[in-house]
Amino acid sequence: MAGFIPEDKISEIKNAADIVDIVSEAVLLKKTGKNFIGLCPFHTEKTPSFTESPDKQIIYCFGCGSGGNVFSFLMKQEGLSFPETARRLAKRYGIDLPIKRLSPDQKKKIGERESLLDINRRAMDFFYQALCRGKAGQAARSYLERRGVSQKTIDDFKLGYASDSWDRLLKYLTNQQISPAVIEKSGLILPRKNKSGYYDRFRNRIVFPIIDTNMLVIGFGGRVLDDSLPKYLNSPETPVYNKGRSLYGIQQAKDKCRSTGTVYIVEGYLDLLALYQHGIENCVATLGTDLTSDHVRLLTRYAGRMVLVYDSDEAGIRSAQRCISTFWREHIDFRRQDVFSEDKADTHILVLPAGHDPDSFVFEHGPEAFMEAASNSPGIITFLMNRAVDKHGLSTEGKIHIISELQQSLAAINDRVAQALYVKQLSEKIGIAESTILERIRSISTKSSKIGYP
Repeated sequence: MAGFIPEDKISEIKNAADIVDIVSEAVLLKKTGKNFIGLCPFHTEKTPSFTESPDKQIIYCFGCGSGGNVFSFLMKQEGLSFPETARRLAKRYGIDLPIKRLSPDQKKKIGERESLLDINRRAMDFFYQALCRGKAGQAARSYLERRGVSQKTIDDFKLGYASDSWDRLLKYLTNQQISPAVIEKSGLILPRKNKSGYYDRFRNRIVFPIIDTNMLVIGFGGRVLDDSLPKYLNSPETPVYNKGRSLYGIQQAKDKCRSTGTVYIVEGYLDLLALYQHGIENCVATLGTDLTSDHVRLLTRYAGRMVLVYDSDEAGIRSAQRCISTFWREHIDFRRQDVFSEDKADTHILVLPAGHDPDSFVFEHGPEAFMEAASNSPGIITFLMNRAVDKHGLSTEGKIHIISELQQSLAAINDRVAQALYVKQLSEKIGIAESTILERIRSISTKSSKIGYP
């Protein structure tokens, strides 16, 4: 693959690229002597074994054996080919990169991803212009104004508008000599049932571009302006977009997450924009799916403390409970040390007061009230305890159900001190002797892994 690019240009890129800068965008690093260490992005681990050497400009993981230079790191991290990696680094460091002629097959393989990203970028600009300048976007501008979304927020996130037309985007892109067959691969258009052509996927919707940590437009979300269904519509899975590995707003949030050590995780586009607009910039949103293991691993690169923010309704509570097992699997709790060995990774569940989602809460009560609620939000086990007590009550039968419901979670805690402290907390809450609870959970501790708790 290296033969496609002149060797002198490869050397120039190596000399210009700082591996610390590149790796630190994907891994939360701590300096130890001359080197840096962090949790490996290529496998799940509890303690950091990923080492980066600035002097040698190489990385190596003592856990899984992954290693190499800045090229091999990006190729594995982003799933890129060597030419794609070289072009990305060359662009970043302002290096002119003449590329030798490629065969048709090579062009097809290397160019598909870049073609889709280019189409997405063009579509983002098209939607943005339609919102900000077009007459057709007036209703969308009025809607966003009513929701309190400022022009600065529109500009920062490149919000757009898809007009109420069957093929306006299709015509715009095909007029730029882009094949409908290629546009279809981006998910922006769909084939008509009678096979007579294509039509736009997003119509009469506010459009939210989904941008990754490298500032590449990988997909889109769309919201209707009224109460029609479906309220939200997202891009389908494509060669550049996977909702289980993507987070809305990550490109804006990552630096603030690093500086604060905290990330707030919400469920909606407008929830995120409301928090961002009120100065809470270390916030990301899931994209129509529960939080996944890939999401958690991505976020651990930027923050040790995570706060899951959910609506006060039953759907919000169920979402919170479904996400807890993901955090257990990924060790984002007191059982797993963060890259800063003196600290512990920290996960909290914030359920907002009745009748509120993050959007309405921060507009009504302000960012200070949100931050206070987040600082007082319970950890995973405390959240489970509170929910179990609310659900079953403190009758004799209720206490039996509470212990049964919590025993697996408590048994999975492999730090005996932490386990004892939580058992004491539960004992005081429901009035059952600590020894009785400990006897129950330790009798099943060897079975915990069988239900998904590592």
